[in-house]
Amino acid sequence: MAEVTINNSPIHGDSILTAVYGETGPNWSRFHTGTDFAPYGSTPANPDLYSVCNGTVVNVITYTGSEALGNQIVIQDAATGNFWRYCHMNAPSPLSIGDTVTTATKVGVLGATGNVTGPHLHLEYSTTSYWSYDTFLNPSDALGIPNARGTIVHFDGSVVPPEPPTPTEEIKTKRFPWVLYARKFRGR
Repeated sequence: MAEVTINNSPIHGDSILTAVYGETGPNWSRFHTGTDFAPYGSTPANPDLYSVCNGTVVNVITYTGSEALGNQIVIQDAATGNFWRYCHMNAPSPLSIGDTVTTATKVGVLGATGNVTGPHLHLEYSTTSYWSYDTFLNPSDALGIPNARGTIVHFDGSVVPPEPPTPTEEIKTKRFPWVLYARKFRGR
């Protein structure tokens, strides 16, 4: 079982990953679209949740009984432009659209609203603010933690967070100048 310590954990205490990005099975129609954090060790059963980035609140969704993801908040990451969605919170977020956040900003409280099997935070990371299978990225990669069930995540505000990964669509590969070398081999 892996253990990591980060300074931008959504739970400012100890947590354990109970489901990870990309898993398949009877609980998900296509695949698991986020990383699930549950309290671990001496962390309270319903701990406060904090932003994992500096950014801006772009959506707050209040659970009315039909939202599968329960009470939610969506934050646009100022560093990457991508979006973090916190799901299943026990009550609507105290924040409003347009509020700015840091990793010290409380965004809600862990809960079990919506379609759940127990209290946890379902944290999604996406290239869009709306929910779509085609836009999800792995939140574990962005947080610098193993994408493995059972990983224990410790919070330490003094640890420098990792640089977020560059999305594969933005990676530009340099082509090797074969033409120049081919001309040399042919004597040109």
